[in-house]
Amino acid sequence: MMGRDARERVPSSLDDHRARQSTFNASSQGQWDGFAGHRRAVSNLLGAGEVRGGEATRLCVLGAGNTNDLDLPGLLEAHREVHLVDLDGEALGMGATRQGVYEHPGLRLHGGLDVSSMLDAFSGWSPRAEVGPADLAAMAGWPSGRVALALPGPFDRVASTCLLSQLVETACHVLGDRHPRIGEAVSAIRAGHLRLLARLTRPGGSATLITDVVSTRSYPALSNVPEQDYPDLLPRLARSRQHILGLHPGELMAAIRGDSALAGTLSGLEPIRPWGWRLHDRVYLVWAVRMKVGPGRW
Repeated sequence: MMGRDARERVPSSLDDHRARQSTFNASSQGQWDGFAGHRRAVSNLLGAGEVRGGEATRLCVLGAGNTNDLDLPGLLEAHREVHLVDLDGEALGMGATRQGVYEHPGLRLHGGLDVSSMLDAFSGWSPRAEVGPADLAAMAGWPSGRVALALPGPFDRVASTCLLSQLVETACHVLGDRHPRIGEAVSAIRAGHLRLLARLTRPGGSATLITDVVSTRSYPALSNVPEQDYPDLLPRLARSRQHILGLHPGELMAAIRGDSALAGTLSGLEPIRPWGWRLHDRVYLVWAVRMKVGPGRW
């Protein structure tokens, strides 16, 4: 499956991708009320509503966009610092302003950062491009090796909010779903993102991957499925492959457990029950997994 933006044009450069992302953020800017349930689920996972303890914590959110899925006042009450990262810096600023926290001393905005480290490379790809071992190694290794250096980590909590699907879909745009190595490319992008989350997290902290798995675009019946039945739907989606390429929870859990680069970094995994997210005229099934960072057996 190509995902929610497969009919849009292929970005030809980092600037084009930034413009495309800005357009997406602008289209959902006025959807604050529609994000309520999704925002509550995401923010609760990241500590909103928790009483700040004696230890002052720092949170970093990748893919914060226009912040519609984040309760920034609640998160700033729970954490000493909240760092928001997105390619679209303007959307970050507008979102923080809209929530009345732009000048909050604990808020840090990191706009213009390509968390894949590969968007410029993608601009030269096409369905006929050769994707070699060096390309796959870069997709898996560059994020944790380069992006982490651009952020003031490590953090106590790190999260990726429906960003991995955008990275996967960008690769699907430029290579096409029939490219002979599209599966390997998606696996490499996924590995790079998971490793980045772990790299940004201090030992004893947690990294949470939040991702959309499927929408009513590829699985129209999702709009009639009650949220309490989502866990039972996942095996059916795995069999039918009607989900975003490489992002089924079963594949994600297997990828985390099978990555030797993460083996000595993580001490536990906590899958989170999926929930629904309505955006415009579509419904998305969203799933998350919390990774506990630190030595140990899991």
